[in-house]
Amino acid sequence: MGDRVFNSVWNSLLGKKKKGELKPMMKHYLTVLLLFICVPAYAEEPSAPVSQVQSAAPAQPSNLTLFNFFTEGWGEQWTHRETPGGAPDMALLHVQTNFLEREFRFDYYGQHNLSNDSTRTVQFGDALIAYGLDRRFMLEVVGNYAWKNAAPGGTSSDGSSGALVGRVQLVDVPGSSYALNFRVTSPNEGIVPSGVQNNKDTTLFPALAGWQDLTSCGLKRVGLYFSLGEEEYVGPTKAGQKHRDLVYDLSLAKTWTEPTVKCFGNFTTFVEFYNTTNLDGLETGANAANVTPGFRVTLFPKNVLMGGIDLPLNTPHDFNETYRLTYIINF
Repeated sequence: MGDRVFNSVWNSLLGKKKKGELKPMMKHYLTVLLLFICVPAYAEEPSAPVSQVQSAAPAQPSNLTLFNFFTEGWGEQWTHRETPGGAPDMALLHVQTNFLEREFRFDYYGQHNLSNDSTRTVQFGDALIAYGLDRRFMLEVVGNYAWKNAAPGGTSSDGSSGALVGRVQLVDVPGSSYALNFRVTSPNEGIVPSGVQNNKDTTLFPALAGWQDLTSCGLKRVGLYFSLGEEEYVGPTKAGQKHRDLVYDLSLAKTWTEPTVKCFGNFTTFVEFYNTTNLDGLETGANAANVTPGFRVTLFPKNVLMGGIDLPLNTPHDFNETYRLTYIINF
């Protein structure tokens, strides 16, 4: 099956048809999560691969590839591709999104830190509007607010920041989608910084995001998501602080219901593996690895609810767990 997935990724792009260690207890947990996503897909009757008839149907938009990057999609009416019988291409909690959107999105998370940490909890909320101008380019504006609640004897703080995101669609064909994201985030100077990092840095984050529908590989309505990007922190320098890190994510999502099911459309369970590796600073090579099991459901047309829990995988780690909730309104 691995060769088929690799070939599917390659053909889509061409436009053709040392610090953290994994906690031992988490190895069994990860195995269960993978089985939770993958085994039920094998138990169901496998779907047929995406056919030429489906990809050529009137409801299907034209294919966007690297070969026609300069000639197709620019100035065309925005649309989001949906392939009958396949896994839906959707936004999740961590992985960078690989398609262009028109939506309002609201995110919240509550982080519970270790008992010996100077910060007891962190609360965070953001709101964004994303608007695909055509089939190749999208703009997104984000505003957020964070609260750091200190342990007894510590200092609590709060503050806001904003971000601007641009997204370019590289590939959009039945079963595959790839996009290049670029995000600029302003510093949140109201938050008391942790360790050697300061709170005066602007963050630059280019990232490549992709998605593959694994239905044609025998995994009915299962999607594979991935993203990779390097964050750069630009601003005043403190001794020993990091200036760059590598952020990467690998996610699997299994959709169990059809989009037309009332209050339970496209019910999806997913698991995301998310890691950040420091590329410089006092802790060069240190990792912060997490796993996030979660769910996503369409409550009624164009309204989506998502939830999940971040669990740390490496030791030492900075928090016990983080609870996430997201609401999306598409338009």
